[in-house]
Amino acid sequence: MLKGIVLLLTFSFALTNGSVSVHNPFYCYADDPIKPQHGMFSTTSAYETTRGDSVDAGVSSCTPSKFWLITRHGTRLPSLSDLTLIFRHNENLHSDIVRNFESGRTSLCASDINLIKEWKFDPNITFENEQFLTVSGWNEARQVAERYQSAFPSLLPSTYSRDTYFFRSTATQRTIGTLHAFADGLFGFNGHEQVEFEDIAQPDVLLRPYQFCPLYDEIANIRAEQNAFVEGPEYQEMIVQVSQKLGFHGSHVLRAEEIQTLSILCRFEQIWDMNATSPLCAAFSIANFQVMEYWSDLYYYYRWGYGQRNYRRLFENLPCHLIQDMLHFIRSEDANDNRVRIFGAHLPSLYLTLVSFGAFDGDAPLNRHNFAQQTFRMWKSSNITPMAANLAVIRYDCEDGDNDVLFLHNEKPLQIPGCQPNGLCKQSFLLEKFSRFLDINCSNLYCTNA
Repeated sequence: MLKGIVLLLTFSFALTNGSVSVHNPFYCYADDPIKPQHGMFSTTSAYETTRGDSVDAGVSSCTPSKFWLITRHGTRLPSLSDLTLIFRHNENLHSDIVRNFESGRTSLCASDINLIKEWKFDPNITFENEQFLTVSGWNEARQVAERYQSAFPSLLPSTYSRDTYFFRSTATQRTIGTLHAFADGLFGFNGHEQVEFEDIAQPDVLLRPYQFCPLYDEIANIRAEQNAFVEGPEYQEMIVQVSQKLGFHGSHVLRAEEIQTLSILCRFEQIWDMNATSPLCAAFSIANFQVMEYWSDLYYYYRWGYGQRNYRRLFENLPCHLIQDMLHFIRSEDANDNRVRIFGAHLPSLYLTLVSFGAFDGDAPLNRHNFAQQTFRMWKSSNITPMAANLAVIRYDCEDGDNDVLFLHNEKPLQIPGCQPNGLCKQSFLLEKFSRFLDINCSNLYCTNA
């Protein structure tokens, strides 16, 4: 029996898009023309890996009249905590990997080790500019705007007018920069300079309600399932596999913190330039990335998703102000209202809004034990909230007065329970489904579990 368990762990596999990916200790990242793991970087995935190919603006026969959008910031620099790991480990890890290769202890291919030997972490990235928007993040946001404008030219004119457009972000460099880039996509180079951006209220319960809710603070850092998964067989075997590939054997196996550092470096340096090859991604096989993606999904499932069933109502209530804004916008017939409302925010607001809609639900609960059974899970952070993830809501005016409302998530139709698979809902259904948000005082509701 013990021998069978050892063999099972040694030849562990992951399923990717329905196909089996067996761990290959000799996998050569630099020579892989497909690199499917680019779509497994969790919330550090580049937007291009998951966005829709084209928006079908003609999905309704009615006339598009209003456009509402919330977007996560584009690709950024690492966070303070990520940089702390990088600065603590990157130099020693790099020198040890090269030394292990020269001693014949690794299974790295020539293409990968040549890139690793030449690698150095960018010294311009410091604690002072942590989480700043990058050039690639700017381009992501600009291109999202260009594609939406191409799909809805009558809704999104290329000339700015405050009467038409409303822009509001949170008070961070990365969200402000993302909205500037979005404006450039709509109005041309430096088009953001003519935009009047809305003032940012404090506390910002519209776009960051989770930061001002004591009840949420009590449960926000529950990580029992994620931590238990780290101690489980799949994650521990992944650590051994990565360690052995890089030449760390026996008692010298890498610690989980060092594995995380390599993963952070791999993912961020790859998404900063998707046409280049991030050297330290060579540490991981495709199967290893599947394990790490599930580890991330456990975190977001319990922190922002459906994992804490006893607090489902709290998670639905937290984005009350934002959902109310969307509903009032859809319902309003005031000709003096803006036709376009664009918000720049962060992934928690997207997650919470989607949870309120009931989107991406239906999985058996994700937990420490069922990694192998969750291959086709709906809750994949790589798909739901990559960099520049967005949710667009478009109203179409219909002659019978019951307007169509199109929901697009990352430029793909969003399936909301009770609506059509193509993302279309009837306005009357939405106003009834979310009626409790319409005229309530959200300041009294958003931080409750009732």
